[in-house]
Amino acid sequence: MDETRKKMGAAALIMVSSVFLSRILGYARDAVIAYTQGAHAGTDAYFAAFTIPDFLNYLLAGASLSITFIPIYADYLSRDDREGGNRAFSAIFCIFSVILVALIIVGEVFAEQLVPLIAPGFQGDQIAYTARLTRIVMPAQTFFYTGGLLMAVQYARGKFFIPALAPLIYNAGIIAGGLLLGKKLGMEGFAWGVLAGSFLGNFLIQLFGALASGLRIRLNFDTRNPGFREFIRLSIPIMLGFSLVFVDEWMSRVFGSFLVAGAITWLNNARRLAQVPIGVLGQASGVASYPFLAEQAARGKIRSMFADMSAALDWVFYSSAFAAALVFLFSREVVLLVFKRGAFNIHDAINTASALSFFSLGIPFWCSQNIVARGFFAMKDTLTPTIIGSVAWIVTLPAYYFLMVNYGVNGLAGASTIGIVLHSLLLYGFLLRKTAIPFSFRAVKVPFVSTILCALAIIGTRELLGRVAFLPPWDEMGGALIRLALGSLSLGILFVLAGFLLRLGPARSIVGRVIPLKEEMSPE
Repeated sequence: MDETRKKMGAAALIMVSSVFLSRILGYARDAVIAYTQGAHAGTDAYFAAFTIPDFLNYLLAGASLSITFIPIYADYLSRDDREGGNRAFSAIFCIFSVILVALIIVGEVFAEQLVPLIAPGFQGDQIAYTARLTRIVMPAQTFFYTGGLLMAVQYARGKFFIPALAPLIYNAGIIAGGLLLGKKLGMEGFAWGVLAGSFLGNFLIQLFGALASGLRIRLNFDTRNPGFREFIRLSIPIMLGFSLVFVDEWMSRVFGSFLVAGAITWLNNARRLAQVPIGVLGQASGVASYPFLAEQAARGKIRSMFADMSAALDWVFYSSAFAAALVFLFSREVVLLVFKRGAFNIHDAINTASALSFFSLGIPFWCSQNIVARGFFAMKDTLTPTIIGSVAWIVTLPAYYFLMVNYGVNGLAGASTIGIVLHSLLLYGFLLRKTAIPFSFRAVKVPFVSTILCALAIIGTRELLGRVAFLPPWDEMGGALIRLALGSLSLGILFVLAGFLLRLGPARSIVGRVIPLKEEMSPE
């Protein structure tokens, strides 16, 4: 178990570095958009243009390729049947690529008729412009889908470096497209950058990495292949279900289209900022741990799998609770530092920051579901988490509408947080039931106490900062930077010391790296 956790830790370090660098490039990408374009109907159209392509990807379970394919491929590897794994890969690769291309052609032809369905509040020229951008970015789904399979092969073989480059090259492509073509073509320049970045980062370099790891691809349209049939079985629940994890962003675009011009852009920018800790802490840890959890599940070591998953969950929830408190308290400073320049004015910054503060409260739960859901997937159960996610979405759907009508942008961000909290709690409860592991407070001590710490830290730090007279104003670059730096330091010290005194394993490990602890005081 210790060896597995060391491997998980090494893989997590690679993925955390990748996601962190990717988010920095994502910041640069969004900052270039904000600086050159601001927030208006055209930027709303650009972000809405991804909805139809994303939906096509979702229909073929493309957004979950690693989830569905890794346990299948891991089975072949555990039996030392590499040739069987290659045949299964080739069948999935060839058959679904043909289907995806056919769907993309349909989408290209009927884009203008489909846009009103995903952005019912758009009118006239904005519909035509969204359709044009949609037609540019839609072929990128071919590269995301095939590249996702190629990355899954590398993950299953314990290769993480080349897949880690995919988001870096992708974001660099968007930035290059915007800088080179944005002045002349507007948001179309960024759309062409999406296409170029997806081809280079998500497909071409991944093809090289998968072939170098031993994959051999052949033309194979055998629908009777056992691996292909297993892939279908695991993918159907994801294809037919509408889990909140996947549709939450769509809800922001659909309901946001009824709000003022710029609302979708504010929501998108706020969501992107909230996704930084989600990606660095939750997504990276989930991706890194999944192959090892799948391997343990394939060998029938369910309790060991659950123990390793719980260890990862403790670290992720504790650190993400700190991130949530920090982002909530300093949402205005963060938005100002990242976006407030050029065409993105103070009005845009305030509205984006307000939405971010509501998104931030869901950060620990977005991170934790990345870990917990993979417990189901490792056991080849895609149906249960999809049903849970679909129920969470249906239950939350009225909240999107009601809160949007009454509270606008903030309401949609709040509905997102309500939905993911419900989703995460249901997910963990049903995983305990599936693994037949009895519930104990000790198992949820870190998440429970971290949530309380997060709330107390927000209240305490806000009260403390309100009494410090010498702090500079938040609406100046220098002032925002100083406030964020001091706030991060004070909040970090508070979180670690409080966690240490409450005997939380992650906090005690952090302190132990600085001050050697006695054996009896080692983390639980």
